[in-house]
Amino acid sequence: MIKQLRKPIFFKTFSLYLLIIVLLSSAIFFFSDSIHPFHIALVITLISLLIALLFTKSLSKPIKDLEESLQKVASGNFNTKIYLKNNDEFKKLADSFNYMTGEISSVFAELSRKKEELNSIISSIQSGLLVLDKEGRVLLCNESFKNIINNKLSENKFYWEIIREPAFNEFIKRVREEKKNITNEVELNNNVFLCSATELVSGNELAVVFHDITEIKNIETMKKNFITNVSHELKTPLASIKGFIETLEEDIGDAKNKHYIDVIKRNIDRLIGIVQDLLTLSKLEEKGLKPELQRVNLKTVLEDILKVFEQILKEKNLKLILDLGQGLPDITADSFKIEQLFVNLIDNAIKYTEKGEIKISIKQAGSIIKIEVEDTGIGIPKEHLPRIFERFYVIDKSRSKKYGGTGLGLSIVKHIVLLHNGKIAVESNINQGTKFTINLPI
Repeated sequence: MIKQLRKPIFFKTFSLYLLIIVLLSSAIFFFSDSIHPFHIALVITLISLLIALLFTKSLSKPIKDLEESLQKVASGNFNTKIYLKNNDEFKKLADSFNYMTGEISSVFAELSRKKEELNSIISSIQSGLLVLDKEGRVLLCNESFKNIINNKLSENKFYWEIIREPAFNEFIKRVREEKKNITNEVELNNNVFLCSATELVSGNELAVVFHDITEIKNIETMKKNFITNVSHELKTPLASIKGFIETLEEDIGDAKNKHYIDVIKRNIDRLIGIVQDLLTLSKLEEKGLKPELQRVNLKTVLEDILKVFEQILKEKNLKLILDLGQGLPDITADSFKIEQLFVNLIDNAIKYTEKGEIKISIKQAGSIIKIEVEDTGIGIPKEHLPRIFERFYVIDKSRSKKYGGTGLGLSIVKHIVLLHNGKIAVESNINQGTKFTINLPI
């Protein structure tokens, strides 16, 4: 392309100057008889130098204009234009340059518009937004995030310089290691935030969204306190009512009246069970609660608990299968709470199993103890599985009412597992049964 450009320019311009030199040389030669040869040579040389200078200037000026214009474009002035008078290849080059700068100007204007729109959207987001690079330096944050940390100067700082919260550091570290979207609650400046972090497509940047749930948590705390206080207030009168009912039961011989007493007694027992479960759950949810750790033999604990369920297993004609691994080690745990865990899981399995079997398996897997409680009951619909550990969550209200279920048993189980730094999972299929798997550290 360079050769195609230079050839026409050179020959058009150079041919004109060459013609002038030839004409001048012919004229000098015509008068050569009266002029000394040295003078002829000198004149020809001077004329050639003058023409060469003019020729060079005619080439260098548009090149210089082009160079200056390119420097302006490089500095960000995309409205730069080149206007040449001569209708030659330089003119075509200038027209192409002008078209190029026009297109670049349009593209940059569109990019600037989209950037302004994006900045406007980010600024209007009520939740805090934080973007970190692979080293943990702040690349981007919105006004909401700055308000959260009470710091207007956040960009180009490391996140641990502006968020001095160990829990948040652990959260970011976990996201980096597991390389997946993770949500966790973090407390910052006396407010509670639901933080959701995920790696961006590039894999180097990390986006964190802070959603303020302080008000929700406050309402939740108020509800818990209310339930706890009510439970404490109900505990004593319910125990008194039960005592009087049992006294009446001994004195009443009429079958009809005895039936009414049985109904009252059954419902009183249910209320007492709810109150007891609420108090247990409230205690488990207390911040800073520490289990009373001791060495616990799970086989012994389980054998003692199963004696309580022997009668009901016999009444429902359910088969109980125990699969206890050989040489099970004792674990460090809270003995009473481990008993509660087994009682709730076994009671739940018996309630929702009409025929078949209940299997309890305890085995060692490295540094953990794996506990499985499996039944052949009615099962749990998959859409309910994510919520079965919530307070008062009941799948079948009519069945729960019949068997005195409170919707608190599985929530208690989960809190006990978490208190021991364990994990719990559930698998279930309709009419095929349910299996709870618990992993506890030894």
